[in-house]
Amino acid sequence: MKKCPDCGMTIANQAIRCPKCKYDFTDGQGNVAGVPQASSSSSGSGSSSKGGPVGAIMPMIMVTKDNVDELYNDLKSKIIKRKTEFDHFIDFLENRTSWLTAPAELEGPLAFEKGLLIHSVGVAKQLLRIKDTLMPQLDDESAIIMALFHDVGKVGVEGKPLFLLEERSTTSTLGLSFGKALSVAPTYTINPKLVHMSVGVRSLFLVSQYMLLSDDEAQAISYQGDMELVDGKENPFTMILQTANKWQTKIYENEEVVKQYNFSASIAKD
Repeated sequence: MKKCPDCGMTIANQAIRCPKCKYDFTDGQGNVAGVPQASSSSSGSGSSSKGGPVGAIMPMIMVTKDNVDELYNDLKSKIIKRKTEFDHFIDFLENRTSWLTAPAELEGPLAFEKGLLIHSVGVAKQLLRIKDTLMPQLDDESAIIMALFHDVGKVGVEGKPLFLLEERSTTSTLGLSFGKALSVAPTYTINPKLVHMSVGVRSLFLVSQYMLLSDDEAQAISYQGDMELVDGKENPFTMILQTANKWQTKIYENEEVVKQYNFSASIAKD
């Protein structure tokens, strides 16, 4: 990371110009001072000196029930500058809401316990994976905070979870109720006692009680799922968060799509 000499904003080393004051870090030929430039090969193959493609994106780590806790803890450990307020919010989520157990949806691949955490961690990993290519000036901590909490409104509020586990019983043709004796997939309903808000609005409502967000972060959390409401005035934070969310939801939460189109994916090692 480096600081802009004009406004003092901390940005990525490879950033071409400061996103706040537009200070130009290039030497006039598009090269950023202090950042090694990739040498072009005589064959023009676009490969780095190590044999890999220049600007290649690392494989996405598939987030599952087995590795989500480890990946989640790793993301939490990366928050340094806003650690105090972040830790206070995490403590609230983990101990006073359904954050660690809530499903991500009523129906679909993540309509089960911990589905919301799996999705949120997945979007965070996805955003960190693509941001250096699409928006290198985006701070890692900001990326983690926006991605991890973009759907946090799905926990509901303290004492009133959004998703309620529906009690189901299986009845035979003879009219005999087996209650919980037979294994059935869990089903959820929406809590009717919860004050209605969009997920984005409730997410912002919860986060902003504990963390000071920039206006760019606030828009991203509020509207990445409802871009039409911004009426064409979405900022880059909102756009890149939506991109990460869509790739995670539409591709990496669908194993068949990953296999069919040969998307790179790996399983985190113990």
